[in-house]
Amino acid sequence: PMNKYNLTSAIIYVENKITFEKINLIIISKEKQIYLSECLYHHWFIWPLMMDIFRYLTSNIYDYHGLNRYIQIDIDDIFLGSKSQDCLKSDDIQALIRSQLFIQNYISNFRYRLGFSGYYYNSENDEEDHGDRLLIKEKDRFIWFHHTWKHEKLTNVYDKISLISSTKTNIAFAQKHQLPLDPTYAVAPHHTGIYPINPIVYDIWHRIINFNVTSTENYPYHHMSPSNRRGFIYKGLFVLPRQSCSLYTTTRNYTNYPNGSHRLEQYLMGGKLFRIILTNPISIFMSHNVNYGHDRLGNYVFSKLIYLISTWTRIKFSHDLSTSELAQKYFYDYYPDEQMPIFTNPCHDQMLMNLWNGNHSMCRIFPQFLIVGPQKTGTTALYSMLSQHPDLHPSKKNFITYEELQFFSNDTIYLNGINWYLNQFDSDNIVSEWSMNFEKSATYFDSILAMKRIKALLPHIRLVMMLTEPGARAYSRYQHEIARTNQPLNFDDLLKLNHNHSLNQYHLKQRCLRPGHYAEHLRQWLKYFPSKQIYIIDGDAFRHDPRTILNDIQIEYLQLKNPINSSKLVKFNKKKGFFCSISNKNHFHCLGNSKGRRYEKMSSYSREYLNNYYLLHNQKLIELLRNNNYSLPSWLTFFNRIQLSKRCFSFSNTCHTAEGRIGYPNERYEPTTIAAFDNENKHLPLITGLYEDGFMIAGQDRIVGAIFSFPRQIICWNVYSPDQITPESLALLEVVQPRPEIFVLGIGSRTNKIPPETIQFIRSLKIGFEILPTTQACETFNFLLSDNRLVYAGFFPQSDLVDQNYGLRKAIAHSQLYEKDEEYVKKDLLKDTYEVMLKAHRERKLLRPYSPLSRQESSTKQDDDTNVQSLTGTSNMEKRPSIKKRDQQETNNQT
Repeated sequence: PMNKYNLTSAIIYVENKITFEKINLIIISKEKQIYLSECLYHHWFIWPLMMDIFRYLTSNIYDYHGLNRYIQIDIDDIFLGSKSQDCLKSDDIQALIRSQLFIQNYISNFRYRLGFSGYYYNSENDEEDHGDRLLIKEKDRFIWFHHTWKHEKLTNVYDKISLISSTKTNIAFAQKHQLPLDPTYAVAPHHTGIYPINPIVYDIWHRIINFNVTSTENYPYHHMSPSNRRGFIYKGLFVLPRQSCSLYTTTRNYTNYPNGSHRLEQYLMGGKLFRIILTNPISIFMSHNVNYGHDRLGNYVFSKLIYLISTWTRIKFSHDLSTSELAQKYFYDYYPDEQMPIFTNPCHDQMLMNLWNGNHSMCRIFPQFLIVGPQKTGTTALYSMLSQHPDLHPSKKNFITYEELQFFSNDTIYLNGINWYLNQFDSDNIVSEWSMNFEKSATYFDSILAMKRIKALLPHIRLVMMLTEPGARAYSRYQHEIARTNQPLNFDDLLKLNHNHSLNQYHLKQRCLRPGHYAEHLRQWLKYFPSKQIYIIDGDAFRHDPRTILNDIQIEYLQLKNPINSSKLVKFNKKKGFFCSISNKNHFHCLGNSKGRRYEKMSSYSREYLNNYYLLHNQKLIELLRNNNYSLPSWLTFFNRIQLSKRCFSFSNTCHTAEGRIGYPNERYEPTTIAAFDNENKHLPLITGLYEDGFMIAGQDRIVGAIFSFPRQIICWNVYSPDQITPESLALLEVVQPRPEIFVLGIGSRTNKIPPETIQFIRSLKIGFEILPTTQACETFNFLLSDNRLVYAGFFPQSDLVDQNYGLRKAIAHSQLYEKDEEYVKKDLLKDTYEVMLKAHRERKLLRPYSPLSRQESSTKQDDDTNVQSLTGTSNMEKRPSIKKRDQQETNNQT
């Protein structure tokens, strides 16, 4: 059916001649899937017609494997039915034979397949026992298959000996009565033990009894549309998808069919039964013996369905292949991608829950979040730190993969099944509703198969990723591999390898480089999970100080009921040189010597190679993060993107710090990624003085040349004339996070001009902006910054200053009114202005920001030099005109 959220364009629609309302009949989605309106469902000719149209117009892409169709009809529960009077009687057997003969007119060699439970043979009343004996007499007309001896459910079978014994007993019954048995095919009652999987059943059936094929309607979920049922291979046993024929053990009479007999007719004439055969090259239908008694609906449904399709379409039915040959054709010719099973969660389907050898309490053992990598980014440290929280319980240690389970990324481990996975968590830990299990496997990050498997089993899981600078990550992975394998290979030489060199060494290069394609892998994750479920950590910031991030994960992301201050979970270890977990007794629990090792510095060749290699990948990552409302990590904002415009920006010796909380998209906060000059300097970087060739920052640092200013960061801006203020020179505004409320541009003197395309570029950013002479621009920036506004600015030096020294001194005196720290006022300031500034500082009680735009003109005597360039007010030559109330005519003229 059509889903309005996936639709992109209508292929065919009809229009009401009176209201002109359009009704879409056929629509194609973004995923190239075709949707038909429900009003077309019951016109049987529409489906083969549209299939022909799509096949023709798409050059056989929608070919549906040609015109050949293989059909198999299973009848379960033969000999069973004493309690409900459902055994087949003699008349029912004769009608079944006639139905088979009718179908053979359209499908040569067609025979029904009968699933028997030999224990119940001749265990009914005389009439039904006579029907059993007649069925044995006519045994050669049908094909028989094993359906367990006593119709026992195989969900909770743990005794291999009893299962082997009962199976061999049923097979012995078939041999005794010389039944034409299919030795490779068996079906479990209610498909128990097949899916959800009971490994014992697979082991006994395939390894001991030599069954090769079974079928189920429960995979991947029981309540699935027929087109979504799939098959899989597990421990050598082929599991084919089984389709429902819309007849159940309770549907015995035509007139009492649920929702009316017309519904059954719709299924046959263009409905789901009709479409199953049209769209599936192999169809195995499930029915029960009760459907061939009473009103014999089974005979009617299949006879009419095959007659209609054979008469009105060019579909060619075939019954020449055995079930084993059908399985080979299904998995190796038609659907080779279905060979590996994808486990789904029984807790999400009541039918699967009933068939699972678990119980509802086991549903709480599934992990609530996963740390998915990538490798060599610090995820092991994060795993260790979170494990210290009493409500967060990691998976058990694995002797092969250590702290990682690698369940979803390793095929061998994955085939152990769901129960094995749950056994890797301690169920005793889940003592309260807010306790959480979790696991960490860095191999998940770049595995598309792992993404599919996680989505299938844990569709609502929360995911944690940690991204570090990819070049450094690749070098760390190289060091790890070299230490593990002792390969004498230089990193520079490794980067020079291509596919023509040693295969092992080339694969090592790919293992080092490919996980750093962050955008490629993250885009895949976002195909399966919404961004709200994915929490991204700035790995560089986490390594510098993980405490803020740990607090945020507990409170904002996991929303723990009992969050613990991260200072009680981690502490800096001076000996190791990084943060380590701490126990309740305040003892360090640092990672082993293989973690956090110090390596020889990367060569300049390798650094340049990696910068160039990851440049495009990082560009894509910037776009992807911004499109999904993530903030950018510090290493991406200040290093990689700068490579695009490194002619325009350069960094002084500053310590780049950040909160590192890229986090997940949420309107509750906007993480900061702007760094400060000095980690311990909490003062605003106000422009406290002007020179003809530069600026004074916060009364301490003098910078020569143009500057680019953020709320906590000043960087050098490599533009040497106003003409060089181009869109390229402002490229940082496209990627910096958080986005500014306003951008202030100081162009130097009033007479300077900037290129028109620069103004258009700034407008395209959709942020507020002011373009002013540098004096007024600095004045505006200081005011907005001190008013806690999110403001960025670019300043080009102003060359027409008169008295630099006096201008500097007066600028400092006025601009200190913005500062809030008295201790800061006491140091590095001119002695002759200290008392004046301190008095003003105290009068405003350290709280009220000073606004130069509302400052009243001082009644004190003006300074002698009238050309001083003050940053907190205008000189006599540049006084702003007072605002007078204009009359109406003057206002109109001005307008």
